[in-house]
Order: sequence, then structure tokens, then C-alpha cells
Amino acid sequence: MNIFEVRPDLYLIELEQEMEGFRKCIGSWFFKGKYKFLVDVGPKASVGKLIESLKAIDIRKLDFIFLTHIHIDHAGGIGFLIRSFPEAKIICHASGINHLIDPRKLWRVSKKALGEIALKYGEIDPVLGGNIVSSSEFELEGFKIVNTPGHAVHHISLIYDRYLFAGEAAGFFRDLGDKIYLRPLTPPKFALGEAIRSIDRLLEAEPQQICYAHFGIHSDAKGMLKRHKDQLFLWRDVIAEQLQYFNGKDLIERCIATLLEKDEFLKPLKDFNEVEKKTEFFFIQKNIEGFLEYINSS
Repeated sequence: MNIFEVRPDLYLIELEQEMEGFRKCIGSWFFKGKYKFLVDVGPKASVGKLIESLKAIDIRKLDFIFLTHIHIDHAGGIGFLIRSFPEAKIICHASGINHLIDPRKLWRVSKKALGEIALKYGEIDPVLGGNIVSSSEFELEGFKIVNTPGHAVHHISLIYDRYLFAGEAAGFFRDLGDKIYLRPLTPPKFALGEAIRSIDRLLEAEPQQICYAHFGIHSDAKGMLKRHKDQLFLWRDVIAEQLQYFNGKDLIERCIATLLEKDEFLKPLKDFNEVEKKTEFFFIQKNIEGFLEYINSS
């Protein structure tokens, strides 16, 4: 169990997976204040560990569970988790509610997109509809929900106190001490315009610190959001340029090679171990595919 109290009353719970290359990859955020709430719950395979972690810090009840979006690595375990916290209200985008109540289509799409990884994450259990509240209808002093599509049409971000819980709207983050690893999270169907507008909305909200589901916290939320915005434009330009000269497997390989050369935030990848690199290259390819679909349909 890896439970990090990264700030007073703010915990990052690492959701370890039974897969190599997924160290410090998926997290659930827990705030222990006036309201006790989780942000994202991870896949079903690690929900037991999440429940144990909450018990370890003496949490027996939750007020809210916020789902930034319903992808399997963020919400796949909610149907199982809610059995242990039946009093909690689940807050998610309205378009995700029916998929939580009846997750069969979501499970089929997850298996198609992720293959063996989806099977390792575990099949999604349904949620009782009475537990779920649309994010557009949730109003409570101190909480600000921002619609942040781009990565997914049903993506939301949460601002509470000084913290921005960004889900996947701000990329994949790894603090390596003397350097930062940051990459986009742009699988198909990715919408660049929506992603940029989402970042702008978050910047307008003036958050102070940013909490990443993948994986960690940074004290300069606005600075990191601006860096990620620039990174998205860089990836668009690199991939569009390579698309003029290459196709198929060669195109993906050239995009990866050029991005590793030009994107300063990808360069720390060389310090990852070989298994982590393999995992990262899998997701980098998926992210390039998202950009390619976006560019080809523009």
C-alpha cells in the first residue's frame, strides 16, 4: 500500500496494478476535510487496495466520489467500490451516467482500445443509478467543476481549496526530482481544439496546485498548464509534418523519434527502466494515433 499525504488533509493513493511498467502510474486522490471525497477510483483490479488504503487512514464513509471521466483506468472500479461506501454520491458528466449504470458498451470499447491491459484492469461492474449526480447539477460552496473535453467528451476537472484535480486534461506527469516527465494523453477520439479551450478555462479559474491522476502533484498549476498547452501544439506540428512524408508503421516511428528529439518533457524517458519504457511507448503510440485521427479529420 502506497499512501502519500502530499499536503495537509490531501492524500495520493497509488493504485498499483499487477502489470509490469505501471509503477507510479495510476492514482486516486483523497481529501480529508469538512467533506471527505475521492477523485477517481482506478480500475476494478486495484479497488481492494484502495479500500484498504482508506481504512488505513481511518476512513469509513465518503461524502462524494468525483469521476473526471469514465475511462476504465479512472472509473472502472466504481461499481465495486460503491458497495463499501453506499452513502457516497458519485459525481460525473451527464453523458457518462448511463455507461456507469450499464457498462457493457464501455467494457467492449475498453477491450478494443486496450486489449490485454483492459483484461488486467478487470471488467466493469454496474452502479445503481440513485448514487449518481450529474456534474452540471452538483452545486456546493467551495467546489468548482470545469468541463474539460478534449481527451474525452465527458471529461470534467475539479477545483477545491487551492487544488486542481485535472484527471487527464493536463497530461501524464512524473516528478523525477531534478526533472519533470510530461506527455499528452490524446488517444482517439482526441479533439485538440476542445483540449486547448479546456486548458484555457482551467487557467481562467486561477488554480494554485495541480493534482494529476497520472501521477503526482505540482505546486505551479498555471505554469504546468501552459507547458502542456505548448506541448500539444508541438505534437500537432511534428505529427502533421511527418504525415507529409511517411505513412503506416514508418510514420509512427518517425513521429516518436522526432518527438523524443524536440519535446524537452519527453527526454527524461531515457531514465525509465526498460519495462516502463515499453509501457510508455505503447501509450505514446496511442497518443500519436489520436493526433493523426484529429489531423486527418480536420
